[in-house]
Amino acid sequence: MSEVTAQSVYATYEVLKARVTQPVPSDYVRFRAGKEIIGCVKKTLAMKLAGATSDFRLMDSLYLTDENCSSVTARTAAMQKAARILAELGELPEDVGELVDVRATVYDGVFCQAPRLLCRKLGLMTTSIRLTAYDKEGRTVLARRRPGKVIGGGLWDSLAAGLVKASEEPEHALYRELFEEAGLSADDLTVVESARFVQEMPVPEGYLREVVRNYEGRLKEGVRFENRDGEVSEFAAFDCQEALRMAEQEKVMYAAGIGIAETTMTHMGQRIEEKWLHYKGQVII
Repeated sequence: MSEVTAQSVYATYEVLKARVTQPVPSDYVRFRAGKEIIGCVKKTLAMKLAGATSDFRLMDSLYLTDENCSSVTARTAAMQKAARILAELGELPEDVGELVDVRATVYDGVFCQAPRLLCRKLGLMTTSIRLTAYDKEGRTVLARRRPGKVIGGGLWDSLAAGLVKASEEPEHALYRELFEEAGLSADDLTVVESARFVQEMPVPEGYLREVVRNYEGRLKEGVRFENRDGEVSEFAAFDCQEALRMAEQEKVMYAAGIGIAETTMTHMGQRIEEKWLHYKGQVII
């Protein structure tokens, strides 16, 4: 990438978008609750779940039975039971993680809550936050993921990123992750909401369906980073050209790369105009 132009940034964006919008594998079935399609699950796993409890039925899709669909509370209880069953079957660890909010579609409210590690097993749609951070020189500040992480070990990532917990506001999740991963607080930067998008792709645990809410942060001069959760091995700043090149070369987490491309475009006074990349207040037609 010899020069950063709107055309080159958009080209990088298209490469990254293709990587985070991959079809559901052919050996998966849809997961339905009432009239809603809420996920997708490997057929062999659906057979195990339906065989272990009458709360789930496997036909053309995996169905959550009607009596378990009556309320958010009932649906949440069914997801917790599914996680316990899959843990007993050895498909999940005993500790299935804290609850996170699950949505049927991008624009719906909370459909239910589910244990964190169950979500990718059943292809449930979660929400995550990301902070695309810039220092006083305009360089992108990235965090390198701890080697050994199941997904993206050793890759560069957004300065802060993580799932929104059950009943947690995205902004609260942002500052929680910022403190845990970089040791920073709201006093260390200014933050504005950027674009949001949905990544859907196979991952080692199953199928990832995630609404990503990206924020842009401007770091104040002299801030010092300190990882507090053991998930980051180092921090570094890269100029825009280098960061975008690294993203294309798969040295950066895909969603982090999209955040860099999108904010770089806005710095040029332009937007990436398409329905998949949605801005707050944007009317979808």
